[in-house]
Amino acid sequence: MKRRAGSEEGILPTAHHHSDTKKGRGFGSQIATYFRQFGLDWLTILIIGIIALIIDKYVPDVGGRARYFRLLPGQSTSPEMEAFGHPYRKQIITFWASAGLNIGIPALFMFVCEVTTRGNFISYARGWQGAVNSVIMCCFVQIILKTIAGGFRPSFLELCKPQPDGPGAGFDGTWYKWTICTGDEAKINWALESFPSGHVATSFASGVYLSLWINAKLKVFSDYRSSPLVIVFFLTPITLAVLMGGAISADMSHNWYDIVGGGLLGTFIGFLMYRNMYASVFDPRTNHIGLDSSKRLGDTSQIEVAEYDLYYGFPVFRRRYDIPNKS
Repeated sequence: MKRRAGSEEGILPTAHHHSDTKKGRGFGSQIATYFRQFGLDWLTILIIGIIALIIDKYVPDVGGRARYFRLLPGQSTSPEMEAFGHPYRKQIITFWASAGLNIGIPALFMFVCEVTTRGNFISYARGWQGAVNSVIMCCFVQIILKTIAGGFRPSFLELCKPQPDGPGAGFDGTWYKWTICTGDEAKINWALESFPSGHVATSFASGVYLSLWINAKLKVFSDYRSSPLVIVFFLTPITLAVLMGGAISADMSHNWYDIVGGGLLGTFIGFLMYRNMYASVFDPRTNHIGLDSSKRLGDTSQIEVAEYDLYYGFPVFRRRYDIPNKS
């Protein structure tokens, strides 16, 4: 089904980018073009990810180790510490499982979307690279926050197994640090890294980025009425991110404010990384246009509307390459 520019049925913009789609290119040529343009970016983001893992493994938790907790004489806890006296439970979704989902789900969704809209490798790879960038950049930031700020997890006291050997700090001598813990050292370190929730932060970074990508690809926020299938497709990544927060809350790995903080952090980074990869976030004329690192986009006011088809209910744009570049 065709819709023509200027028709009263509705107008959608054509896709514009100088390198994402060119007729006649073979698959091997597209791969070579992509890595010439983005190879250094991949190397950089992988180095950032390695640095984040090194910080997480080898840098002491400054924030958590600096905090005091209160133990009253003859009692195992105090009213101030009841929130950190929950029983320890294994995480429903492990760190590596979360990382795989946060990277694998965008890969699957984008593949389906590119196939149904007659996309190409460069468009797919650019979109997936943005999702990977979102996850790794968010992981880097949240690990730094955990190291500097930290905090007690809900199961801190069980993992700590505190055994005071004398009076503590404070006017009544009831405030202690982690040094009186007698539990497993690795679990104690984990229990001191509560804020923010890394699972939730990276899930929201991935989910928000993916939803923005789907919006740009299928023009959810545009000048035509999207089908319910497209709306479900758009909402699913954010729904999965919220479910990740529910899983973390259910296994008592984090406090509520860790989950909220992680969600806000991930949402911000998802928006940031999408805008880093594409010309706009919500402008339907330009939010599908990939950006180059060495060229400015050009005068977007010259973008023209164009004919598009509906392919299995999805809009497929007639692509033109008529945006002048600025040096």
